[in-house]
Amino acid sequence: MPKTVGASVNPTEERNEIILQFSCSAPRISVNNFMRFLFASLAIKKNVIIDKSKIVEKIYDFKLHSKTDQMYIFEDIEFRVGINSVVSYDIDEGINNLQTLGVIGKLNPTYEKIVIYLSEQDSKAVLEHCDSVVRETMQELATSIIGK
Repeated sequence: MPKTVGASVNPTEERNEIILQFSCSAPRISVNNFMRFLFASLAIKKNVIIDKSKIVEKIYDFKLHSKTDQMYIFEDIEFRVGINSVVSYDIDEGINNLQTLGVIGKLNPTYEKIVIYLSEQDSKAVLEHCDSVVRETMQELATSIIGK
């Protein structure tokens, strides 16, 4: 229905249009880019072996304590919280995709350790593809994961 000058806008239509735009738009940062930026930040901090079993929990804790202007980086990540655990199939998928691309690997025999294969130069190149807020947030998250 075309809008005419001076005609009142139906608030329901306007709200539905906003909801449609929000629900049909892609996240600003995909889970693959989120994990790529995170692993690049960890590699810059010279921490290239990560305990896979704790990474989801650390990311979830960081999300809970993040500033509201940083929340958009978590748009593409869903967490499921149990009694004693936090899981994210999105993060697991992001890790698997980066392993397929050769950015990371997993150590045998239990695959509980992730090895980051990015050099410092490659990591800096990866982080050039995100804005300064994301870069700073990823550095904070990397610090919280390694506990320093």
